[in-house]
Amino acid sequence: MNYLKTLFLVGSILLSVSVWAEGGGDRVFERMENMRNKAEAVLIQAEKAPAGQRHVHMAEHMKMLGDLMKELHKDHPDASMRTQQHLDWMEKHDKIVDNVLEQMQREHKLMLSEQHQ
Repeated sequence: MNYLKTLFLVGSILLSVSVWAEGGGDRVFERMENMRNKAEAVLIQAEKAPAGQRHVHMAEHMKMLGDLMKELHKDHPDASMRTQQHLDWMEKHDKIVDNVLEQMQREHKLMLSEQHQ
């Protein structure tokens, strides 16, 4: 009977750790996506701002993207992930990186338009 209780306890711990790890990864991506969305909102403000006031929003936007990139560099896939989970993780990660690069390009175009006015 004690063996069965021990086996049940160990099994439930292992299951809860794997569920927690997967859910934890989802929360990390959710937090990074929120950071990305907030940065994009600031970029939109910069794009809509009058030429002389854009720099304030652009400075805030670049700081937000820098913070997001630090988070992206810290995040790594869990070593226990199966192949498909790892591929899914990489796809989510790459999607956020692609969006950050697209925002940087938009800001660069905005900076160039400021210089030519």
